[in-house]
Amino acid sequence: MSQQSAQAREASPVTLIIRAATLILLCFPLWGCEKVPPQAVEIIPHWNKGDAIDLTVTRVRDKSLNGKSTLSGKTHTRFSLEVLHASTQGYLVGWTVGTTTFDAPAPSESVLRQVVGLMQGMQIVLQIDPRGVITGVQNWETLRSEMLRNLDGLLAKRSDSQRGKADQGMMAHLRAQWDTMFSTKAQVEQVCTRDAQLYFRILGRIYTRDQPYEYQGFFEHPLGGDSFPARADIMLKSFNRRSGQAVLHWNQSADHEETDQIMRSLVNDMAAQRGKQVPNEGFTNALAMDNHAEVEVDVDTGWVSTLTETKSVTLGTRAQTDTTVIVRSVK
Repeated sequence: MSQQSAQAREASPVTLIIRAATLILLCFPLWGCEKVPPQAVEIIPHWNKGDAIDLTVTRVRDKSLNGKSTLSGKTHTRFSLEVLHASTQGYLVGWTVGTTTFDAPAPSESVLRQVVGLMQGMQIVLQIDPRGVITGVQNWETLRSEMLRNLDGLLAKRSDSQRGKADQGMMAHLRAQWDTMFSTKAQVEQVCTRDAQLYFRILGRIYTRDQPYEYQGFFEHPLGGDSFPARADIMLKSFNRRSGQAVLHWNQSADHEETDQIMRSLVNDMAAQRGKQVPNEGFTNALAMDNHAEVEVDVDTGWVSTLTETKSVTLGTRAQTDTTVIVRSVK
């Protein structure tokens, strides 16, 4: 019998325990230093043909001057969504406009009610890719014709009722604006997908806990000029694996330097047309634009459960805040 075999046979239980403990201690630092991967979720649509939900969209506008605030409007609009087609190439989703109710009536409420109701009952057929990005509106030509026909009918109705000249002038101006807004496919799609773009904005990406996804955003110019560049990011704040609900925060702020340059150019052009001088000071921080949103989404399906967005625009002592709240209900 060899010397090694004899030693192995003679090893006491205490020796074996010490050897095992030593092995565990040698491995322990490796286990303790192992990095736990951050929590991450992929949010893409998992829809089937026939899936349907309802949305209620509440909009509130608050204006202020020199710190004094006034509520200038509050509306509730119903929307119905239905998956009309689903395949590996993407989806067709019917986005149907429902009724709008007013909580805070404006002076021109009678006109406003009728204009808002022009799209009631229309179904916008959204073309959506497999990751949830809206790529177009399938029935944009039909929508354009129906909206303009409805507006012409409203104009004729109000003309027959012999409303005041100011009212008729406003409606004629509105008709001219709509002609411009719906003159091309791109413009029709922009108008018809505004709410849908907001609702589906977070789809199509993988989000990691507390690591923002950053990208270049933009704000539409309130006067129709060049868009204002913005810095935007979306961050996963929490994910409940049991319920499948994820909460994301979205933030967007206008680039102050770019905004300042655009405002200078706009004011210079307006001054040149009127033959006036433009002061060198007074532009910095005159205009500020910020968007913030919290979104709760069902990761298993890709349907957003709730969304609250606050859009703020400040120009000198004037400020306007638009709050949009979207709540989903399952049919």
